[in-house]
Amino acid sequence: MGICSLTHQIDALNILHELRADRTTNNADGEGQCSGALAAGKVAFRPGEHMKEPRRLKTIAERARESCITRLLEILTQLISIEEDLIKNVSHEKSLLKRKDSVDLKNICLRMAIAEGSSRSNRDLRELRDCLRLIVGNLLACVRDENNLSSTVTTHRLRELSNSFPDI
Repeated sequence: MGICSLTHQIDALNILHELRADRTTNNADGEGQCSGALAAGKVAFRPGEHMKEPRRLKTIAERARESCITRLLEILTQLISIEEDLIKNVSHEKSLLKRKDSVDLKNICLRMAIAEGSSRSNRDLRELRDCLRLIVGNLLACVRDENNLSSTVTTHRLRELSNSFPDI
């Protein structure tokens, strides 16, 4: 697996955290969500906010994308934790992951961070999910070859992770 692949995944995680934080900050500055049943694009005011900039409500699609990003962030965090445990427990230097997979993951996250608007976001989310699935599947295949207690626990954790991917 190597530290290099893990470094790319940690970079990807940081990019996704910044992306989500940036979107949250932008929402707080005038595009936040309000409770209520107004149609998309309508503006809502809170009491006492008549002089402030109106806030745009999020569409269902925007909320669904945010939920998917949050879930994929959780999966990536768990995946990194599993890989760190694997690195500690592997006594011999064995490449568990192709470096290309982790570079692809980082590139997808970079592309998501620089994209403007939501024109590609569903496609990017699917690519992110599929890349994470590929990494989980590759790790599962490698860990299954090991025959010890820690690999059994890791296999169980990876299977749970592979069953938790969101539909996009």
